[in-house]
Amino acid sequence: MIDTGANRTFISVKALSFTNSKQFINTSQRRVFLADGQTSIIVYGEVKLHIMLGDIQASIVALIVKQLCTDCILGMDFINKYKLIINTEDRTVSICENAKRTSLKIDSNPYRARFPTRLINNIRIPPKHTISIPVSINLPSAKVLFRPSFKLQQRIPLVMLGSLLTVRNYTSFISLYNPTASYCSLPKGIILGTTTIPTSSFQKLSHIDQQLADIHIHKLIQHISNPEQQEQVKFILFQHAKLFDTSKPTIAFTLKPHEIKTLDHPPPTSKPYYSTPLKQEAMYKIIQELLHFGLIRPSYSPYAAPALLVAKHDGSWRMVVDYKKLNNITIKDNHPLPNMEQAI
Repeated sequence: MIDTGANRTFISVKALSFTNSKQFINTSQRRVFLADGQTSIIVYGEVKLHIMLGDIQASIVALIVKQLCTDCILGMDFINKYKLIINTEDRTVSICENAKRTSLKIDSNPYRARFPTRLINNIRIPPKHTISIPVSINLPSAKVLFRPSFKLQQRIPLVMLGSLLTVRNYTSFISLYNPTASYCSLPKGIILGTTTIPTSSFQKLSHIDQQLADIHIHKLIQHISNPEQQEQVKFILFQHAKLFDTSKPTIAFTLKPHEIKTLDHPPPTSKPYYSTPLKQEAMYKIIQELLHFGLIRPSYSPYAAPALLVAKHDGSWRMVVDYKKLNNITIKDNHPLPNMEQAI
């Protein structure tokens, strides 16, 4: 992996064992600090690596560490030595040696390593309680996506949420909720789930799909026969083109906070519905997309409603939340809804 934020090149002990690079520069141990300035990792020595990139055989002195988020990280020392040019638009990397430049295609479907998330200590969660627990992840420092273990959730009544975690010094924290009326215990070392490093598909996009917005706007004004009126309406709609970009969801902001008035009743909770691994995977992707666009956020509320997937006509899935228990204790509005045509 090419990392412009790393000053040096690193290789893990495991990856080094699969190479023929045994030219150790030195074997003295020392500590180096990561970009956050706080997390440190132990360097076990230095080794001269020989790497084939296209027709060019590159070499660089790499620092040996116990674990990495990938097998090898090519840092700024390698980038500067071979004058790397990264073209994000064409998804290519070019490398130069002896006035010869070779262009390589970036793999658009890289292997995403999964790291187990293990419980550090024995825990005992009281009934109807949420606690934050420390977990160990084999990464020194990173932002990772946590996915709860499907098999574990079928065996224990605890509720775990898929979320974005911050790892510092191989440690992070996740929240567990016990919705039952009894204590629940978990042993030290149990795997609660897996974590993956987010890919570029999770990066937020600030631009809009202008072509898609144009298509929707032209469909809305094509029934207007008067050319002058059509242009006037078109001008108004184009000022709000972002509203017609349906490629990604948007959020409406209101001044009045939303509230649901309920009866004097304990918060209703329900266990998650049973789901197949295929649906569990689809549900996870939908939730991550909603989290990415800010439509939902992690919650530790005692209220819990189960979600299920309903098939659409095109074969894709729609997530539906079963709010029946919440609706049963909701105080209904006593005023009639206005006539929409009169209101408009």
